[in-house]
Amino acid sequence: MVHEYNHQVRETAETAPGIELAAAPVSELKQLRMSRRESQEKFWARFGVTQSSGSRFETGLGVPPAVAILIKLYVRGKLSDGDLLG
Repeated sequence: MVHEYNHQVRETAETAPGIELAAAPVSELKQLRMSRRESQEKFWARFGVTQSSGSRFETGLGVPPAVAILIKLYVRGKLSDGDLLG
């Protein structure tokens, strides 16, 4: 059941127009967090994601489309910390 969900999320993120966060390689997610010198808990909470899910995203689990959009906007400077949770 979880495997099917993960596959659907990955497929959606890869095929939905304008969502390129299959575009951010896993290593870039971890690099982004580490460049900010933040724990997984603090970094991922900003996007409404638990530490354990963030850890899985950093090691290869597909990022859900909504989270992918938030990260993309955040990295591009379109969203600030004040605009997000955490």
